[in-house]
Amino acid sequence: MTETTIGDHALHFYEDDTGLATTVATFLGPGFAGADAVISIGTRAHLSAIEQRLRSDGYDVDAARREGRYVSMDAERIIARLLRNGLPTRETFGDVVGQHIERLAETHHNVRAFGEIVSLLWRDGKRHAALRLEELWNESLGYHPLSLICGYAARIVGDETGAEPATIVTAHTRIIRSDA
Repeated sequence: MTETTIGDHALHFYEDDTGLATTVATFLGPGFAGADAVISIGTRAHLSAIEQRLRSDGYDVDAARREGRYVSMDAERIIARLLRNGLPTRETFGDVVGQHIERLAETHHNVRAFGEIVSLLWRDGKRHAALRLEELWNESLGYHPLSLICGYAARIVGDETGAEPATIVTAHTRIIRSDA
């Protein structure tokens, strides 16, 4: 995997949970090793797998959480709070996610983040909501010392063609392959 820089908005289409956990842990790991803060937003199962992978790589996830450098959020539980009239707004994004980014950015050099809400929205047929959320993440990248990786289950995007899947790719600065 190439070096992550501030403003990086990486895309990872994952085939299986192990590949997702490995790729995300590799992306987030340097944040645990340094003085960076980390935000991880995923399903409970994926958060558990990512944290286990980080621990097996030697990172002290629990110490980072106690120090306030690590925030994890259950993506499935916060979707309802994020959507207003079916779409995320700047206000709801700020209330649900942005407040954590701002707080962490004030006290730490950089913030690394993983987000899976977009994949869940796409899976549920809420494609415009997923694309709007990508836009809001990009806005946040312009205001904070932040780098981000978004995970999409490859099976939910699959062989779709057209503007919407292409927009997923163009909303990101790069694609990370599982074998990276």
